[in-house]
Amino acid sequence: MKYIKSEDFHLENTAVALGKFEGIHRGHQLLLDEIIKQKKNGLQSVVFTFDMPPRSVLKGERDYQQIYTKEERHQLLERQNIDILIEHPFTREFASLEPEEFVRHVLLEKAGAKAVVVGTDFRFGRKRSGDINVLKELSETFGFKLIVIDKLKVDQEDVSSTRIRNFLEHGQMEEAERLLGRPYSIVGTVVHGKALGRTIQIPTVNQVADHTKLIPPNGVYVSKVHVDGETFYGITNIGVKPTVEDHAIKGIETNIFNFDQDIYGKIIEVELLHYHRPEMRFASVNELRACMTDDISYAKDYIRQYAV
Repeated sequence: MKYIKSEDFHLENTAVALGKFEGIHRGHQLLLDEIIKQKKNGLQSVVFTFDMPPRSVLKGERDYQQIYTKEERHQLLERQNIDILIEHPFTREFASLEPEEFVRHVLLEKAGAKAVVVGTDFRFGRKRSGDINVLKELSETFGFKLIVIDKLKVDQEDVSSTRIRNFLEHGQMEEAERLLGRPYSIVGTVVHGKALGRTIQIPTVNQVADHTKLIPPNGVYVSKVHVDGETFYGITNIGVKPTVEDHAIKGIETNIFNFDQDIYGKIIEVELLHYHRPEMRFASVNELRACMTDDISYAKDYIRQYAV
């Protein structure tokens, strides 16, 4: 997949899906399916989005946390066989473009759009003044094909990043998965920890989440782990390990079942399948070990019953 991260590009004969694509959820998948379908018409499939959430610039919310980081979004789209991902720099100057300027100079001249795919709630241009009606008029003026995808509904409610965020913030991992179309995951490099897990014969691998990543509540989760193309199951703790550290940085620590490889420095993906319990402080390391042993038994039972 070609990855464009600047304003300087020139493409031809493309089908372009427009949006923020924060969650790349089942609703977004309908847009992606459509641009992939346009390949049979000789068009390259293009996802056009931004290098940062618009609210970071417009509202100054620099610490806004997203369901997927840019790196995770890139990886997910590459798996979809998208030809080109454009992460256009989002600046105040760009945000001030009138709808027609955006279509003429960015969408047509730079992105080479012959077909444009959007959802029914798509807004664009200065002060969000453009909508699908404006886009329809511009498609007739400039001669590109406009495809508008209806909002997908689950349980009579729209599938949206806002709805998914709410589930994640409450540890409702199965509900988030229903809307995402895949388990919520954290991708990151394995770093060195305190090696306490090995001391108590329950070794773990540690990740530090990107500061832009939306992380579910602290606690213990049943997990699935992808390492070097192989899949394993495990139990993951999110939090600050209060039993052994008073001022630790929040981390992601996973005991991977039936696994003893040295993977420091490698990038792994941890899918959180189910929230088991909140993070707890124990009176001793022995109590911690006993609880972790129970957590592992619980996770293995859950996996036998529900995991595929």
